[in-house]
Amino acid sequence: MTIAAFGEVMLRLTVPDHLLLEQTDQLQMSFTGTGVNILASLAHFGQDTRLISAVPANRLGSAAQGALRRIGVGDRFVQQRGDHLGSFFVELGYGNRPESVTYQNRLASAFGTSTVADYPVTAALQDVDVLHICGISLSLTAGTREAAFAFAEAAAKQKTAVCFDFNYRVALNQHNTHEQMRQYYQRMLKSSQVVFGSRRDLTDLMGYPRDTTDEPLFKQFLADYDLRVFAGTKRLQKDGRDFIQGFVCDEAGLHWSEPQELMILDRIGGGDAYAAGIIYGLTQQWQVDRSLTFAVANTALAHAQIGDSPLATLAQVNAFIASSGATGGLIR
Repeated sequence: MTIAAFGEVMLRLTVPDHLLLEQTDQLQMSFTGTGVNILASLAHFGQDTRLISAVPANRLGSAAQGALRRIGVGDRFVQQRGDHLGSFFVELGYGNRPESVTYQNRLASAFGTSTVADYPVTAALQDVDVLHICGISLSLTAGTREAAFAFAEAAAKQKTAVCFDFNYRVALNQHNTHEQMRQYYQRMLKSSQVVFGSRRDLTDLMGYPRDTTDEPLFKQFLADYDLRVFAGTKRLQKDGRDFIQGFVCDEAGLHWSEPQELMILDRIGGGDAYAAGIIYGLTQQWQVDRSLTFAVANTALAHAQIGDSPLATLAQVNAFIASSGATGGLIR
């Protein structure tokens, strides 16, 4: 099974030891992005992966590609062009202090300035079973948007399953109107089969009525765009404890996982871990309940590590499920 993703690579700079930026002169460097994270997780489940992206034609770009290979992400279709990589600083939260992310210029990055002409669409999609596209590519620039459309439409034409993640970010859309973004998403959805998002994506971006309950709302969305699956998560808090609950809506109806308690070391990447778990379940043709349990377990483990890219193996996720999450001891 070969799974590809089209999306940006970013440089993450993490402040160590739960310090603030003002308190340190050291940073921990890693490379990330929605596609990177999902493929890294799937690679740890034994899948063949392929990232389609662009990084700078310099030492930083080479380091990024080396980091991708180290976590199992295939980089054959990562182009080197330009001289800039989008980046962000992470200040880890603790107690009552939330985790904080500060972005640097993504629009000028090697990926942000790329166009469909920079990518060998046909070759990149050859023998691909599943293609993942992140909605951020629709927001960055006209070049990334048209490339995303080209990949999605070519994949749909050759019967490759297209997974699309809403990942809508208002801050990235200062030059696009709300109606423009809705039209871009509508076009992408026409090529998609599996979509990750939230109730708010449907009501606030796509214009569905807010007074409709979840199941009829989600099923109407599936019917309108001839989708196979709509999936996502909901965060819960009870007695000061954090929980996450996953859902999958398909033709049979709306399915929810049991709430899973989280012990949060790093919040970033949890949604990507969930998406990877659902995608893996679909490729294995699992029943929905099994996919939900697996995806939520992968999400819990992702929250318990530093860094965006989920690195739990298939054995580790299964051990977490078998022990009902009680795997925090010592493994020798």
